[in-house]
Amino acid sequence: MKKIKSFYKAILVFSLFIITIPSFSQHTVDPKKLYSYEGTYDFGNDEKITLGIFDEFNHNLVYLNLKTLKQGALLPIDDTHFKENNDSTLVFHFKANELIQTKNGKSIVGKKIFPHTRETISFKSGNNTLEGDLYLPVTKGKHPVVVFAHGSGPTTRGVSFFTTYFLQLGIGVFTFDKQGAGKSQGDWEVAALDALAEDVVAAVNTVKSNPKVNQKKIGILGTSQGGWVGSMAAAKSKVVSFLLMRVGSGQSVLETIAHEYEGSFIADGFTKEEIAEIMVMVRQHWVAAAQNKTWEEGNDIYLSYKDKPWFSKVFPTPRVKTPGSEKWWTWLSKNLYVDSYDYLKQLKIPVYWQLAEKDWNVNSQKSYPRILEALALAKNKDHTVFIIPNMGHGGIVAKTGLPNDEFSWKYAPGFWDTMETWLRKRKIAQLL
Repeated sequence: MKKIKSFYKAILVFSLFIITIPSFSQHTVDPKKLYSYEGTYDFGNDEKITLGIFDEFNHNLVYLNLKTLKQGALLPIDDTHFKENNDSTLVFHFKANELIQTKNGKSIVGKKIFPHTRETISFKSGNNTLEGDLYLPVTKGKHPVVVFAHGSGPTTRGVSFFTTYFLQLGIGVFTFDKQGAGKSQGDWEVAALDALAEDVVAAVNTVKSNPKVNQKKIGILGTSQGGWVGSMAAAKSKVVSFLLMRVGSGQSVLETIAHEYEGSFIADGFTKEEIAEIMVMVRQHWVAAAQNKTWEEGNDIYLSYKDKPWFSKVFPTPRVKTPGSEKWWTWLSKNLYVDSYDYLKQLKIPVYWQLAEKDWNVNSQKSYPRILEALALAKNKDHTVFIIPNMGHGGIVAKTGLPNDEFSWKYAPGFWDTMETWLRKRKIAQLL
């Protein structure tokens, strides 16, 4: 059971990166103070750092160097001093509207630029009350806004430098706690993707009512699982004027999680022949869920393969029905056949869709032609769809993209600059 359950927890995670929380005790900083540090800092010589709170990394600040594409986390020493998680000799000191980097006795000072506001907003979606934060640039006029369609898991509003990256382009961001996560009601573990799309539509409508928002320039940014959710929401809404997508699948949920499972089995050392047999079993199991079979009937499918030599490696302990496995079964029954293709063929708004060459969560090579075909059926005249070389699912440089691949801590060239160029060309990004 351990093998399959681990997949359930990892399916199409939104995480910007997967990292281990440090085991040592660290100083706790008041969240209000951390929020005051969020933003972009200019160090001169075209070097800027943009940073924000990342909930999935223990609510620490995580930064992106816009010049080198390096990323890292800031671990607090005290309320104003932080050390870099990969280099303890690199210290960051926040002072008024400055960020001072010190290494080996040498310091450089960055000035905070592109100030912003942050407002916590609650809104209704169906029977649930959801909560998120609306970030807006402090400039005159009404602002474009991007609403986030998160990936899988209990994702919450703190998405680190993704927020501040858009702010330094003059674009506001509304990021909210997924239903059942953070301060939002509901249950993401059993929610239909259609319900999550309705949540995004409700968020879009909430943003639209803000007098500081340009109602004609409200878009959606989808990530991973957000490929389905974002596409569905864009198709449902008459307000959404553009769709940004990073590593969203152009295939059904069934084909996408099959690709992900195959990658995990490869990383675990199963042979090609074993994987082929295992995937027949797993697909039969999933289809049973979609046919509204019981959990026990689905388990019987697995047990029918118990004499296979690989079975004990897939299930090192006997399978037992748990609340988690039962919820996964329910989730499959609702979502297995959801396909972004069905919604993309309805979209006439501008679409930017980036895929990763080394992606074992989403099959980019099979998604690419299907996305183009769907948009062609929609007679969409403004779409950009491409695969970024040597990039993994998290946007970083990757060798294989498999779960056991070494983490590089550096974004792949083309991840950020192509999106910025696309936004500027359509006059969504502002010159601040």
